[in-house]
Amino acid sequence: MLTKPKITVIGAANIDLIGYPKRELIYKDSNIGTVETIFGGVGRNIAENLSRLGFKVEFLSVLGKDNFSKKIIDSCIELDISTKYCKIINDHSTSVFMAIMDEQNDLALALTAMSIYNNIPDSFILNNLSIINQNDYCVLETNIPKRILELVTSQLPNIHFALDTVSGKKALKAKSILNKLTILKCNLIEAELLSDIKVKNEKDYEILILYFINLGVKKVFITLGKNGIVFGDSKGFHKMDVNYLTPINTTGAGDSFMAGLLYGETQKFNIHKMVQFANACAQMTVQHKNTVHPEISEKLILKNIS
Repeated sequence: MLTKPKITVIGAANIDLIGYPKRELIYKDSNIGTVETIFGGVGRNIAENLSRLGFKVEFLSVLGKDNFSKKIIDSCIELDISTKYCKIINDHSTSVFMAIMDEQNDLALALTAMSIYNNIPDSFILNNLSIINQNDYCVLETNIPKRILELVTSQLPNIHFALDTVSGKKALKAKSILNKLTILKCNLIEAELLSDIKVKNEKDYEILILYFINLGVKKVFITLGKNGIVFGDSKGFHKMDVNYLTPINTTGAGDSFMAGLLYGETQKFNIHKMVQFANACAQMTVQHKNTVHPEISEKLILKNIS
């Protein structure tokens, strides 16, 4: 295997509250179940997955001045994730993600309290440009404001940027930086919103991939849930089916998929093997209650795809 480069991740770190009903979820009523409190946030989850896959990670985020932020930082230190350049914002609370799962342990409803990310100052990026520039790869996600996404990509044109679009509405923040991306990872809803292309049949998937490639994205990966993954680069379009597994928790699947793509990219895998590795990461992740599977590793994933 090739030497793994250090990777910068700029994104959200949350406290996640995940509720699991004991039986079929009934809306507008009190449901009996259990609640788990875990560390989350798209950026933090990607950083943890990368660390467990053997990368050194520089994680940049903003946190409130509260006990939650201390717990998040302490957990990152235990995982050997550097948080040296995270910023504490005194008059805001650390962000919280609250989710209720359905009886199949898939996401039914979520609420986010993440206003802290709307107030990230430009200095957070400008003061850390030299730190980010030390690493060839930087992962971004759209919990970060559009202004910050544009700033970091414009100031560091030689960095390989990978973007996770997070959700439909948030994905729109990334429209102006698509031509700066080495890797774009999104789901179908996010891809349709970003492109203004509505998929009506199988042929439209290729049109969708080509749209992003023509904008300048080097590699595009669109997850379709049970229907597989479509992906492509300048060499062509591809679709891969996936084996459906009954999940325990789906909320971290996309984050581990992104980490798997970065692994494959840095190890010079061809695009098919990149997707195989990333999908194996996601499938392992959904089999654990945490948003990051605590046993995920380079060795185990490589064994699963061999």
